[in-house]
Amino acid sequence: MKEQRRQRPVPIEPGRVIADYVPSYFAPRSPTMFAIHKGNVPEYRGGIDPLIYLVTTIERLMELGIDCVFTDGNAATGFTRFSGALADLDDLIDWPLMHERMWRDTPEDGDRRRRRMAECLASGPVPWAAFVEVAARSDERPREATDALATIGVIADVSIQREWYF
Repeated sequence: MKEQRRQRPVPIEPGRVIADYVPSYFAPRSPTMFAIHKGNVPEYRGGIDPLIYLVTTIERLMELGIDCVFTDGNAATGFTRFSGALADLDDLIDWPLMHERMWRDTPEDGDRRRRRMAECLASGPVPWAAFVEVAARSDERPREATDALATIGVIADVSIQREWYF
């Protein structure tokens, strides 16, 4: 999957390839988090408990002057649609699916998983000022996350959001 992202061009301005962008999903409990939960990511074996969410909003990214490209599903998939227009979000994003707890493909809809992986691709670095929330799974993690962030000069409260994890 990472190699696909290094190869696949973004078909709209500012162009480049998917791997040149900072990706964000529109909902927690993503297919990627599920793969990590199931141990299906060979490059990472630490489980989901140590992972934290860095939460931003499109509005915050725009306030900071960060250009974004939006997709209707996994950006690495060949038939995914791209747009740079905020006005296209309601057409691109399956908002009801983003609110579903489970998103697996079904016999009636074999494209749910790809659509759940709709992305906001931020062009260029995303500064810490972009993040409006930091969330962890368990009671042990907020202190660890706070301490880790403090080592790079970031002061952040970390909330517990168990329902965002598997």
